[in-house]
Amino acid sequence: MILVTDVRRLTEEDESSFYALARYAFHKPQSETRDRAFASLYAHSDAWGTGNPLSSGLLGTHFVVDLAGVTYKMSGVGYVASYPEASGQGGIRTIMAQAFADMRANGETLSYLAPFSATFYRRFGYEGAFDQVTHEMAAADLPKVPRHSGAVTVVRVPFRAAIDAMAAVYGRSKETTRGGLRRADWWWLNMADHYPNREAAVAMLGDHPTGYVIYERVGDLFWVHELFYDDLESLLALTQFCAAHRTAFARFRYTTGDPESLHDLLPDPSVLTSQVRPYMMARIVDVEDFMTRYPYQVSDLAPVVFGIKDDNIPENDGRWRLAINDGQASFTRDTSGVPAITLTIQELVKVCFGVRSLRDAYNFGLIDGDPFTVASLDDAFLQRQTQLFDYF
Repeated sequence: MILVTDVRRLTEEDESSFYALARYAFHKPQSETRDRAFASLYAHSDAWGTGNPLSSGLLGTHFVVDLAGVTYKMSGVGYVASYPEASGQGGIRTIMAQAFADMRANGETLSYLAPFSATFYRRFGYEGAFDQVTHEMAAADLPKVPRHSGAVTVVRVPFRAAIDAMAAVYGRSKETTRGGLRRADWWWLNMADHYPNREAAVAMLGDHPTGYVIYERVGDLFWVHELFYDDLESLLALTQFCAAHRTAFARFRYTTGDPESLHDLLPDPSVLTSQVRPYMMARIVDVEDFMTRYPYQVSDLAPVVFGIKDDNIPENDGRWRLAINDGQASFTRDTSGVPAITLTIQELVKVCFGVRSLRDAYNFGLIDGDPFTVASLDDAFLQRQTQLFDYF
């Protein structure tokens, strides 16, 4: 059995062996753009591994996320991999324990990941926080796009050349402040390498970018991967640009992190097929920092004692007292109170990320507590589900 002492922080010299492990484990082909994207990711990440030569590994990329105006440092976990001969020997579990300790030392309050198995990652305190929605319809069913003033024009721009304009629009969007990434320059460039077949078009009002669409042409499919805009004029202009491809494509698809329905916007809602699927998971690494700075939706709250169960990070486990006074929250250790609400760290993720209200969690038997306290506390948390538009 692998011991915790066998876990080591990987260095620049380990990059090639880690990349070889990742390519083998995920059966990924090698290409110039893929090589460049991984090198960029590795340079902006911490990496851990076991074995000499390397047999298991994990990458934690340094990001910042925005939750209703509050920014948190977040470790984006990816490339969790083992060679088949090392599988089942406990390598990933011991790596994860060390990674959590290092994340806390780095001030990384949250961690996100894309699970190959939600059941597996729930063992480590992760919980589903983001959904992804895919809308699709036949080109023949595309509705007529309303006219716009014509002041906004749409220009096709090579992806890399469009990054400055796209970053400006993305940075202004409120949709990205629901748990989404604050995209650094290196991440935009990484996107260009990771998705070399994606194209961009930018909406312009004079020389000012007001929206953009990232899309891909795949066979008979016109696929919109990202759409952001400042105003209705820009949305109409971008929608008209996309619809102008109807003669060349049989199907149109739009993939988004926004779970809200689009059916009411169509003359005939039945022509649109929408599919919601679980996307990425989140984990609270430092519950004290997260809950102290959380964007509570009330300005005052009488003290409430929480009992939080965290099997992986001892510093999170135990009793905590939350109080809010004139908009200032405190979340401190409690040594004497009786918990009014008891829940796991996974259920706390769902409540704080707007996935499941406190009332619903209580009614489904997912948490224990005093029903009056549950009802009075419920309004303090975000009521709309978080959104994520990135993958790592």
